[in-house]
Amino acid sequence: YDPSVLGKAKSLTPTIYKKVGDLFRERFVYAGWAHSLLFVAELPSFRDVLPDDVVAEMDEWREAEMAKKAKEKKAKMKKKAKT
Repeated sequence: YDPSVLGKAKSLTPTIYKKVGDLFRERFVYAGWAHSLLFVAELPSFRDVLPDDVVAEMDEWREAEMAKKAKEKKAKMKKKAKT
């Protein structure tokens, strides 16, 4: 956090947005590259070039997220049925 960037700003104006972006890029030089790499890794056409352990970890995470969402949906429906 850098108070000189946000100061007492009450909203995210274009000027504040640019200052925050510049600060982020200054501190995290490879952030855009890493984000792009993670995005590309999710594309089906690139799965076969990823290491097997990475693909397995991604699949496990996806399955866990789907199970979590299904559980939340079931709980929501159960709660809704009670009312």
